[in-house]
Amino acid sequence: MGSLFKVNISPLQDAPGETMEIQTKLSIPNFTGEGNRLIEMINPWLLELQVTNLNRRFQVSGNLTGNYELACDRCLEKVRMPMETELFALFYPEGDRNPPEEGVAFTGDELDLTPLLLEAITLKLPMKNLCAEDCKGLCPVCGINLNTQTCTCEREAFDPRLAALLNWKEQEGGGRSGQSKD
Repeated sequence: MGSLFKVNISPLQDAPGETMEIQTKLSIPNFTGEGNRLIEMINPWLLELQVTNLNRRFQVSGNLTGNYELACDRCLEKVRMPMETELFALFYPEGDRNPPEEGVAFTGDELDLTPLLLEAITLKLPMKNLCAEDCKGLCPVCGINLNTQTCTCEREAFDPRLAALLNWKEQEGGGRSGQSKD
């Protein structure tokens, strides 16, 4: 993936304490996230930044706002979700004698914000993406979407590998329903 956005810091180079404000629209390409999930970006995204010269180091802070689509983890239908995420990074010149622990090195008159933007988006994505809290998912037998259709498949298929656990449960005081026999 190429560069998403670069900030030209030459107007701030010789002005310690000065801040530059940027507001722009970005086009962010689709990318594959954790677990090979395709994240489809709905463009444009709004980027609002403040870049401050901290005596040869540059603090970047702001917000990134937009929408994306991701497949529901239960039924696989696409779900459009809004996102607003905060950005913060400290950039220091490459070769700095005392680089900050959490900083990003740069050279020249531009700060490439691509890694910062992608990390902010990735960290804001939900661990589990659902179209609705009560999503019924797909039928494990025939595969139809149980939110929109019903099927007559036998879903209580017993896994023979668990037979020993069923016998143990019945012997240790639980009936077939899991309730005590007392």
